[in-house]
Amino acid sequence: MDYTVQQLLAEDIGRWDRRIAADLASELETQLGDKATVPAIRRLLAVKGFRELRKRLELETWDKHGDAAVRAMAMGMRAFAHERPGLSAAAFRSTATDSVEWRVEGEQLSRLTTRIFEGAGLDASSSLTALQVLRALVRGFVLHEMVGSFLDNADYDQIYTSAIDVFVRGLDALRK
Repeated sequence: MDYTVQQLLAEDIGRWDRRIAADLASELETQLGDKATVPAIRRLLAVKGFRELRKRLELETWDKHGDAAVRAMAMGMRAFAHERPGLSAAAFRSTATDSVEWRVEGEQLSRLTTRIFEGAGLDASSSLTALQVLRALVRGFVLHEMVGSFLDNADYDQIYTSAIDVFVRGLDALRK
């Protein structure tokens, strides 16, 4: 069954669903108005998501180096996913080859994350692998939070911090 944005917001389909729909609806109304097509929507959200995530990560990591910068990046990615769930989902997509702006924003975000991983002792190739693993970790964790699939009374912040500790220690497997 297809829903309009208003129906999604009105129905009791879950707190996260409403937050995602509200986040996306706000962006679409502001940026596209009546000119919304599926390709235009994807492009707009991805470009804005990449840009805002990059700015967030620059802010979170500007004064940090090495593993501390990697931890700050991981924490910033999760925080962004909580604050802007719709844009976060768009930012976790691969760049589209038919959009120069989408590609440019994706490359800028990639350069930032590569620089952070290289500062933690990884080469460029290993940095890409580490980023793919981190994206999967962050996205999977946030999705579990959204649907409440952890055990009762789970302390999500503590579990995520532990997951990032494991991830950072595991970077040794990629260091050459």
